[in-house]
Amino acid sequence: MRALSGPVCLLLAMALALLAVAAACGGESFSLPTPGPGGETVIRIEMRDNFFSPNDITIRANQKYILELRNRGHASHNLRIAGPDLKFDTEDDIKSELIDGGKTGTLALEMTVAGTFPFRCDPHAVEMEGTLTVWVKPIIPSPTPSPTPTPTPAATPTPEGTPGTEGTPTPEATLPAEETPTPEATLPAEETPTPEATLPAEETPTPEATPAAEATATVGP
Repeated sequence: MRALSGPVCLLLAMALALLAVAAACGGESFSLPTPGPGGETVIRIEMRDNFFSPNDITIRANQKYILELRNRGHASHNLRIAGPDLKFDTEDDIKSELIDGGKTGTLALEMTVAGTFPFRCDPHAVEMEGTLTVWVKPIIPSPTPSPTPTPTPAATPTPEGTPGTEGTPTPEATLPAEETPTPEATLPAEETPTPEATLPAEETPTPEATPAAEATATVGP
């Protein structure tokens, strides 16, 4: 058989302890607080002969609660909470009416002062008592973001002394350009002599017609 590990044994022990508590309380199941009709938190407290269950209650300041008081005993019981003066039977006490056996009553509760306050059952002040702890949720300030350091601009290096601009040399006086000699007047070209008129060639005399050669007589043999 495999041995159970440590965490499993612890869980089983817790479950057995809860069952034992339930059996001691008459076998009733444990219930968590539920919202009331006005949004209040309901806390159930059982009153038996002669003890409260639970007898140590913790609530938050400035929050509304309804204590649901269930009398599971035979005798009548009530619940009285000492006020800020921490004394019973004074004006600042908060108390419920007597609740007969087998019945249920309620007590509206809102504490504005933090601290630990005793409570009890008036008919059974010695046996039935408990403690109410009221605490204020600490206000945790939001972390203040560290200021972002402003970067110090790096010093702009001073440019080395710019040597004084040397004086712009005064341009030498521009001598007037030598005057371009005016070209001598071009004499008009000598007139080309007009060639004399060519006389028409004398007409070549037409040679006279050469008389036809006389016919040569053919002499027979």
